[in-house]
Amino acid sequence: MVAYIKAVRIIVLSYPTSHYISGWRPITKTFHLVTFLITDSGVIGLGEGTPYGSNIVEDYTKALSLAKIIQGLALDDAIYTLRLKEYEEFRRKKRVNYGAYLAMESAVLHALSLYRKVEYEAEVLGGTYRTEVPVAYTIFLNHPKIMAWKLEKAVKLGFKHIKFKIPCTSEELEKLLEYIYFIKKQNDIEDLILRADANGCFTRFEQAVKALALMEKRGVNIVEQPMPRDRIGEIAKLRKKFYPFIEIMLDESLRRPSDVKLFAQTEAADAINFHPSKLGCLTITREAMLEAQKLGLKVNPGSALMTEIGLFHYLNLVASLPRLDYPLEELGLCNLYGYSIVQEPLTITNGCIKLFNINIYNLDHNMFKISLMKYLSKKDFLRRAIEFMKHIIISD
Repeated sequence: MVAYIKAVRIIVLSYPTSHYISGWRPITKTFHLVTFLITDSGVIGLGEGTPYGSNIVEDYTKALSLAKIIQGLALDDAIYTLRLKEYEEFRRKKRVNYGAYLAMESAVLHALSLYRKVEYEAEVLGGTYRTEVPVAYTIFLNHPKIMAWKLEKAVKLGFKHIKFKIPCTSEELEKLLEYIYFIKKQNDIEDLILRADANGCFTRFEQAVKALALMEKRGVNIVEQPMPRDRIGEIAKLRKKFYPFIEIMLDESLRRPSDVKLFAQTEAADAINFHPSKLGCLTITREAMLEAQKLGLKVNPGSALMTEIGLFHYLNLVASLPRLDYPLEELGLCNLYGYSIVQEPLTITNGCIKLFNINIYNLDHNMFKISLMKYLSKKDFLRRAIEFMKHIIISD
């Protein structure tokens, strides 16, 4: 028996946030493409994607076009079609609407796992190698004392891998590193991994060298994206200069699967951060991760501040990896800001999140209604989305 896609519905959620990434760049809100994929068997798959290098209007429009393409297809055929179309865009376009592809394919994968009645979605991705996933803790840019306090709190909660955003000036960076180093030594945490995320803020090579020298002195283990994404040659020189004391992880530089081979050939990185919406389709992301590992690079499962739907999918992606180099970075909006779209919010225990299952029945529909985004150019968007949610509630 084969299940076919009967209908696809897409809504956009938005939540206010208040934090800074490296260089004191503010993040004031998040956007989420949430997909409901209805099959002729009655199974409803849930998917989520977030914009990356594009805006939510473009991703929403792209998702609508993808929905038309896969409607009526068998679930396996839909995955094949989405992958084929995205690979075509990787070859033809400079910018791809990754979030739209992730929202669509993750919903198909969820429907497929429900239809096949497997215990975890990881089974349809490649197998379940772990049912409990270690997670990293992220500290956003703030006053050094506040960041140091959060570091100490994270350590006491059982986190072993701490990512922290950094300022771009030497004076501010040195002050922050003093606080971080003091907390690490005070707590005698020898196995703690410290990862400084620069978000590409060091625009000059000499500036980057000075910054990494400060970080090496203060026990930073990994520096993520020290220079802008297109400066691969200079990043390679930077890596060579500080190897093996500091690992270089690339994030923003990754834009398409073929970049993995480029990073390996140029020896520009020790590791790659795979942002959830970075390469679109989960199956493509997983393939790129495995390819990176074959080429001698480590892979980091990244973060995009997703709802529990996106967190569910990324947990299963991590569970499907035979080798896990780093803990999962995605904690979900529920753990960072308290925004939960499920009736029973997830908890982190001893620095880990257990695999869980999600379905249409355990969603908190009230949270959907209050966070639906309305576009001026789509005046009926909110009305149609709420009507769809009411339809689901009634049909339940």
